[in-house]
Amino acid sequence: MGDSPGRVSNQVLQAGILTLGAQITDLKSLLESYEERIRCLERVGDKTTPLIEKRLEILEKLTEAHAKELETLKTLITTQAQSINKLADSFKSMQKIWKWALGLITVVITALIITFVTGQATVIFK
Repeated sequence: MGDSPGRVSNQVLQAGILTLGAQITDLKSLLESYEERIRCLERVGDKTTPLIEKRLEILEKLTEAHAKELETLKTLITTQAQSINKLADSFKSMQKIWKWALGLITVVITALIITFVTGQATVIFK
C-alpha cells in the first residue's frame, strides 16, 4: 500500500505532534515565568502601597495647612487693603483741612500786608 496523494504519513504527523509538544512546553514555561513576575510585582505593590498612601496622606495634610495659611494671608491682605483705603480717605480729609488752613493764613497775611502798606496798622516791636 503506497501513500495516496491526499494522505499524510504517520511519521510526518508524529514529527508535527512532537514539535507542537515542544512549543506547548515552551509556552507553559513562558506563562509560568509571567505568573512569577506578576506575583513579584504584586508583592512589591503590596509593600509600596502603604508607603504611597502614607505619602499621599502627608501631602494632603500639607495641602490643607497651606490652604489655611493662604486663607489667613487673604484675610490679612484684605484687612491691610481696608486700612490703606481708610488711610487714603483720612489723607484726603487732611489735605482739605490744610488747604483751608493755608487759605485762612494767606488771607490773614494778605490783610496784614495791606494794613501795613496803607498805614492803618502799627507794629510794636521793641
